[in-house]
Amino acid sequence: MAAVVVAGVVNVQQTIPVEGFPVHYSPVRYAHSPLRLGVAGVGGNVARGLAALGDEVRLATFLADDDAGCLARDTLAREGLAGPGVLRADATAQSAVLVDPDGRRQITTDLKGLPTARYPAPVFRGLLDGAQLASISTIGFARDLLPVATAADVPIAVDLQATTGLDDTYAADWVAHASIVFCSAENLTVAPADFAGQVLAGGRARIVVVGLGARGCLLAVAGRAPRTVVARAPFGVVDTTGAGDALFAGFLHTWLRSGDPDQAVVTAVLAAGWAVGFPGTGRYPTSAELDTLAADAPNDPG
Repeated sequence: MAAVVVAGVVNVQQTIPVEGFPVHYSPVRYAHSPLRLGVAGVGGNVARGLAALGDEVRLATFLADDDAGCLARDTLAREGLAGPGVLRADATAQSAVLVDPDGRRQITTDLKGLPTARYPAPVFRGLLDGAQLASISTIGFARDLLPVATAADVPIAVDLQATTGLDDTYAADWVAHASIVFCSAENLTVAPADFAGQVLAGGRARIVVVGLGARGCLLAVAGRAPRTVVARAPFGVVDTTGAGDALFAGFLHTWLRSGDPDQAVVTAVLAAGWAVGFPGTGRYPTSAELDTLAADAPNDPG
């Protein structure tokens, strides 16, 4: 069982179905599909996704003793994730997600004080002991944890989310430290393959994966040409919230076991395809469930 440290936001998320975008104003709307309240956030999604796949996860995050924090702590405790790295904060992050019938979503996030919070290095150093990987998300409190993981000789993986590219100075520290870099192509100002080449040429990263939405993802490995892997959506597309986190977790899980990025990206695409088939971010596939999907999937032409 691989041990992974996950540093990132855990929040409480309200999912609200809408008829489409832009949302037409009405003083009262009656939902035709359920509103959902659950635990999410990049740190929460990645940690829960890895745990469902069978990895040992050590979560580094902040939660308060408010109502949202109690819900989040209860959820994490049920899933074995409420460890010593879950520290106290003054308020728990929250988000609201509007989702249309095609699965498109618009997220409004209230991060509370997390962008400027300081996570204690000694606590994080203890979580890293014996870990094979550190997933360090791009929330402000995690920035100072990058050199801690590097000094401990623990490889770092990061999902830059909807970055614009290497012109995104906020993300520069993560790019400089990470061995595995993910991002979405949604806001890139250069072609995905060009971005991947720039990252591989300029930092310590050996693997770059760029999410392409419904087109799948691009896998770039140092020393060889990038390739595109087609998307899978075996249950259809219900909600794309958390698809990128599922892609990331699926890749890390298999890469830690096999060291093979080609095998890992197949798992990643299946995990993302699973995630978009359910509303919200509360359903995470097991290894057995992904194995079943893999057995049913056509050969990847990428």
